[in-house]
Amino acid sequence: MINRLHLSSFIGLTITTWLVALWVMGEPVLSWQFMKPFSVVVAVISVILLVFNKWAWSWKLFSGWFVNRPDLRGTWLAELQTSWIHPDTQMAAPNFVAYVVIRQSLTQLSLRLITEDSRSKAIAYSLTREEDNQFRLAVVYLNEPKIELQGASSEIHHGSLLLEIHGLPASEMTGHYWTDRKTRGSMKLSQRTAVYLDSFEQGQALYSNRGE
Repeated sequence: MINRLHLSSFIGLTITTWLVALWVMGEPVLSWQFMKPFSVVVAVISVILLVFNKWAWSWKLFSGWFVNRPDLRGTWLAELQTSWIHPDTQMAAPNFVAYVVIRQSLTQLSLRLITEDSRSKAIAYSLTREEDNQFRLAVVYLNEPKIELQGASSEIHHGSLLLEIHGLPASEMTGHYWTDRKTRGSMKLSQRTAVYLDSFEQGQALYSNRGE
């Protein structure tokens, strides 16, 4: 996000360039009195940029022509298939459900994946539009299992995921993930809700009620 110093510098540079261009062209240059409202202009534009960055970017008014960025905010129900083998039983893990919580502005995005046994958070991401006009979300994340599982059946690890975004507005995301534990799998995100969850139990309660 552009801060006040950046904004002041850009506006000041624009004004200076304008005045120099007028002087070079031999046109009359306005007096420096017109610089008096400079701080007011910076303050107003700062507020406009703040509002646009946090909220207005997602309005349908700007979608497609002014803002080319899918709105992914909310909580998604995630269905995952994994190649992970339980170290005690040597059995393949069954498919399982998780919840993906995405908070987003025009310039930033945070992602948390909440399962029954662990929580993952994005530490880097890329949201791009490919040549086929398909939006893709790539994420590098850190997974932290519950403390009682660490040293037993699971450890803290890093992973990456790549998701294709379907629909406008986005209604589904599909893709796959892989980890530095040499596991991988597929995932499907759907049934988005505007509620931001904080725990696996909240997700169970919310989506069981939605299914009634």
